[in-house]
Amino acid sequence: MNAGCQQQDPENQKKAEYYNTLAQTVFFPAYPVIANQILERSGIDHGFCLDIGSGPAHLAIALATLSNLKVCAMDNSSPMCSIAGENIRKYHLEQRVRAIFGNVDAIPLNSGSMDLVVSRGTVPYWNSLSRGFSECLRVLRPGGAACIGNGFGSARIRDEILTTMRERDPAWEGKWEERSRQYYAARFRPALESAGIREYDLVDDESGFWVLFRKPMQ
Repeated sequence: MNAGCQQQDPENQKKAEYYNTLAQTVFFPAYPVIANQILERSGIDHGFCLDIGSGPAHLAIALATLSNLKVCAMDNSSPMCSIAGENIRKYHLEQRVRAIFGNVDAIPLNSGSMDLVVSRGTVPYWNSLSRGFSECLRVLRPGGAACIGNGFGSARIRDEILTTMRERDPAWEGKWEERSRQYYAARFRPALESAGIREYDLVDDESGFWVLFRKPMQ
């Protein structure tokens, strides 16, 4: 699976490199835990998966490593997309994971082409929750599942990350709390219903806040 990223944007290069550094160090323990939880909750471990707002692709890589899925790591930052491609090659997963440039408002994939759609920590950056959920539903095959949310996998990992980030960047925790406040049931329910998603589960525990739904069988 070859990378399909657009030309790099120098303005965002430093930001992408900084986040990649964090993902490879401070946040790294969370990705396999989150990936395993997604696989268990969805019951899907083969076929095609889309990771929306994948950043440097560490969650996508964890999903591919722990399953038989082929994963599209999609991000709307060209530098981030390029770094994702480098990480994919680093783990020798070119045949299982590919980086693509795209936005949740108009996912550049065919309808019914994905078995699993995931996204962690990206909802605060969506232009429209209902539009994003509609696109997730569109690209899922009948019977496919989506797991969209935020969290670090466990309270222990969350607390360790928060402690480290307080030391590195005192302003980071406030920004994280502000983004986390956007994950709550009363905000998600109307957006899901507007997208035509009537049946779903909401998880709000130490793993984070997650919405899970399936595309009905036709």
